[in-house]
Amino acid sequence: MNSQVQGVAVQIFGEEYQIAESDAAKVQKIAQYVDGKMREIAAQHPGRIATSTLAVLAAMTIADELLQTANEQNRLAESAQENLQRLTDLVDARASMVADDREEIPVTRRRWREDAVRQLDHTAVE
Repeated sequence: MNSQVQGVAVQIFGEEYQIAESDAAKVQKIAQYVDGKMREIAAQHPGRIATSTLAVLAAMTIADELLQTANEQNRLAESAQENLQRLTDLVDARASMVADDREEIPVTRRRWREDAVRQLDHTAVE
């Protein structure tokens, strides 16, 4: 029985890993990102830091980025929902105004007709 992991070979901070994933481009991109974070953290800390410590610090940094992005996405979704509600309220208000105008038009026309008839009657009497 073959117990070797088949997948994509990636380099992270000088070590090779086999990642079981069918999307090689995706795995490479993720590995490059993790490698970059580990190198960035190593450059910020002079002296020798254990690779496992760098990996944990990189994981913490990436998790922080993820949480910030999720919070921003939630904020944007809430803002979009509020804007949608305001737009819906405006459309409803405008539709109500149009409906009110439609109800008022026949009344106004009736008044105009009544006024015109009165004027005609008044003119005919004179």
